[in-house]
Amino acid sequence: MLYTKLLSAAVALLAIDTSYSFGFPPPERLSRLLKATDSGEAPIILMPCCYDGITARLVAQSGFNATFMTGFGVSGANGYPDTQLVSFNEMVLAASKVAEGLSSAALENVKFGEPDYTGQPPVAIPCIADGDTGYGNAINVKRTVFGYARTGMAGMMIEDQVAPKRCGHVAGKAVIPFDEAVQRVKAACDARDEYEALFGKGTGPLILARTDSLVTDGFGKHTLLHQFVFCMRN
Repeated sequence: MLYTKLLSAAVALLAIDTSYSFGFPPPERLSRLLKATDSGEAPIILMPCCYDGITARLVAQSGFNATFMTGFGVSGANGYPDTQLVSFNEMVLAASKVAEGLSSAALENVKFGEPDYTGQPPVAIPCIADGDTGYGNAINVKRTVFGYARTGMAGMMIEDQVAPKRCGHVAGKAVIPFDEAVQRVKAACDARDEYEALFGKGTGPLILARTDSLVTDGFGKHTLLHQFVFCMRN
């Protein structure tokens, strides 16, 4: 009982005005939420992870404003460790189930089509999908972005580990060279722009660039991490 009250209080504190999101595709919804946070209009977004339809529904029905589809969770749900044994197609299938869960939760939350429908537009919370290493070369990265975009993902995280990658929480990780990492992220951004050229502004998933070089190289002025952050900012 106490846990439920504390969770409800936390959700109330983290609530963001969903009017930022009405009538926009998922990437644009996420972008508006992030801008509201960055401007100080809204608090930092608490984003629990999900890995299938039921966990996505739980996040949405609990009142959170965004979620993240975790590769660790998808791997575990399929009976594997997070060592990139799960394929691109399996991840896209998981993203489709997540999107379905978020959509159905949005309809239920406002009782859309029911006699006591409030009139408030149903808004599915945005989801960022784990893109791992992009599942291959730059062409594969582009395919991954398009695949996630078609399922309704609002964003995609891409990382600089070697393939097959390892879970970010365990030892033994290795990263690709800096220039190759930048090209991997650039390929994802190019794919986002190409998707928007085809389907309209705001439809391409936001790209989240991640580096594991802090573990492999440490932090300093001339480390890979420093170069990576500088490059992404410019």
